[in-house]
Amino acid sequence: MKTAELLYDYDEERWLEALDWHAVRCAADRLTPEQQDGWRRWTLDAENRRVYAACAQLYRDAQGIDDSEHIARVSAPGPASRFRAVGPAVKWALGGAVLAACAASTVLVSPRARPTRVPSPSGPPSVASAVYRSSPGQTRRIRLADGSTVVLGAETVLEVAITPQSRSLNLQRGEAWFDVIHRPHWPFVVTAGTGRIRDLGTAFVVDRESGRTEVTVTQGQVEVSLSGMLRAPHLGSLRLTPIRLHRGERFVYGTRIPLAIRHVSPRLALGWTRGHLEFVDEPLGVVAENISRYSQQPIRVSPAAAGLHLTTLVLSHHIPAWINGLSRVLPVVAVHTSRGICVQLQTSATTPKDNECREP
Repeated sequence: MKTAELLYDYDEERWLEALDWHAVRCAADRLTPEQQDGWRRWTLDAENRRVYAACAQLYRDAQGIDDSEHIARVSAPGPASRFRAVGPAVKWALGGAVLAACAASTVLVSPRARPTRVPSPSGPPSVASAVYRSSPGQTRRIRLADGSTVVLGAETVLEVAITPQSRSLNLQRGEAWFDVIHRPHWPFVVTAGTGRIRDLGTAFVVDRESGRTEVTVTQGQVEVSLSGMLRAPHLGSLRLTPIRLHRGERFVYGTRIPLAIRHVSPRLALGWTRGHLEFVDEPLGVVAENISRYSQQPIRVSPAAAGLHLTTLVLSHHIPAWINGLSRVLPVVAVHTSRGICVQLQTSATTPKDNECREP
């Protein structure tokens, strides 16, 4: 028996069109003008709108994802829907079909402004891929094709490739919070520097700076795998085994950085999503690199001052005031130049070269 015959009194084609459109709207960060026009014309038909709303509702029921925004955009007053009640087994099967369509779709539109049909499972796997970027001072919220949510910090670049087999992401630079729709047989893995972070039912933050990466778990667990070998004194080379992190744990790794696990507050780890940049006993160089992403002027720290530790709260819209008050808590001076702000050690007990700010 056809799926459409279980649900509606009309042909299967309309249901498949709704499925296609739902996949495109899941996978696309923003519809192209051609897609917007095609979507507008398709939803002029009241029956199309009702079918799409039912399709989206099944997806929400099966996956536990809030798709109300999509439904609201196509709902319209009209005669009672011919949607019939279906059993849980059918709902789950159709919900999985919609999810697979979202994960596998490519965002294309034919000359007739209709979305490209998702290939069948027997065909070559399709990829929903994209590169997301945020500007200096900007945070950006993204909903991925699988329903997971990502919040990008300022000056962040994230590559995403989602296939029916895997969900692979690469944090090239910056900071991101991942709130993952967990699927045990659909791996969600974030690569950042020399590490791979695998979702185990999770929400977590990854902060990648020059030569240093932090992974902080705000909910659930993750597994971090590091590539290469670790050289230990008197033991030779040791192969690194995956490290499991739980809520409130932060793992720091990178070149020339000792591996370390710390306990932190999830609230502190997510402060940047609210414009609150909080640091507890962090090197000034790390603090400045994070804050610089939200500053109108680049902030650099000289090697002589970079190792100074401090605990501080910085409001992203009050960074100049924070810079001006830095000399009251640390023996540093902030020098304003045409290239930005250079934070230097006040003391003369260092060579001038070590107290110069270097370009990244």
